Amino acid sequence: MNRLTAIGLASLVAYGLLIATKYTGVVSAAREDHAASPDSNSVQVGSSSGVHALAGEPRQSTFASLPAPVPQANPSRLGGIALEFRKARDLKAFADGLAARASELRGDERYYLAKALEECLFATTVNEDLAAYSAKQKKQFLAGLTVGDANNERRIAAYEAADSTQRCLGFQNAKLSQKDIDALYSAAAQQGDPRAQARIITAELSKSVGKPSGDPAGPTGPVRFPQDDFAALVGLLQSRDPEAMMYVGQFLAQSAVSQNLRVGPNGEVPEPSALLGAFTLVACDVGQDCTTAAMNRDLLQACAYGGYCNAQTFEDMYQDFLASPWVYSQAMRYRAMIHSAIDQQNWGLIGITPKLMQATAK
Repeated sequence: MNRLTAIGLASLVAYGLLIATKYTGVVSAAREDHAASPDSNSVQVGSSSGVHALAGEPRQSTFASLPAPVPQANPSRLGGIALEFRKARDLKAFADGLAARASELRGDERYYLAKALEECLFATTVNEDLAAYSAKQKKQFLAGLTVGDANNERRIAAYEAADSTQRCLGFQNAKLSQKDIDALYSAAAQQGDPRAQARIITAELSKSVGKPSGDPAGPTGPVRFPQDDFAALVGLLQSRDPEAMMYVGQFLAQSAVSQNLRVGPNGEVPEPSALLGAFTLVACDVGQDCTTAAMNRDLLQACAYGGYCNAQTFEDMYQDFLASPWVYSQAMRYRAMIHSAIDQQNWGLIGITPKLMQATAK
């Protein structure tokens, strides 16, 4: 339950990052888009992997250089390149197909190329045969099932659908780097992809929070960032892209941030897990795929690892399996606040206003 709660409350966006953190290693390819600065250098990377593209220098700084997020014509995760990524059983073939036309890729295609490569990071560092490793992992999973449990067949199917090892077999001997993946995300961000921008912006902001301030108790006032940072967060929320919103939610729900936020009309301190749950629910509201069990990793993992296989939506799972009644009720309140903040451009409802955006890291 503890493991599942941690995974379940993470967004689909964060899943690839969790896999990367767990296994380490990497694969990738990237290029700056046609509007990149002329001093970016072009090199071929990943010759041993079969994934070829042009790599540009990753950006050193972030917010001022990024264009406004490009609104998604259809933010639903049930179509387009996002669906291709999720349905792909061979991520090597998926990545090769995109990299073969590197100079023509849209921002969203670069983003999902990076996600595919990042999901398969671990494949480059598994010393044994990857198929044998996958079989051993599945054997361990099967050994943990209760004999005679009526849910076993569904749990096994969910495990297989969520198993990255099978999707990553083609990357067994690949030799690429995290730097290349970061460059690919950077190139997607330069093309205005809101998800890539959200990943970069929130990662940069996270570096400036939770640092020692000389006070063992940490900061006690509202979270403060520079004006540019405020504009960046607001722009991501205004994009109404579900995954971009989830990145913002994960950032705001960090304990170092959430304990200093003041949300709602009465300026209350939010409960972190409820705040993250609320952003996940809002992402579902605005287009995230939260109802298709065969595609939603949260639902798949709840079934595979927790034996909770009856949820029809993420909200069902969150209410009945992940959250306590009190946390769920708080999440529902925060969910309404987030929608109001976006609809009314009233960012103070979720604790981010120009007055508060002044750096805390000393």
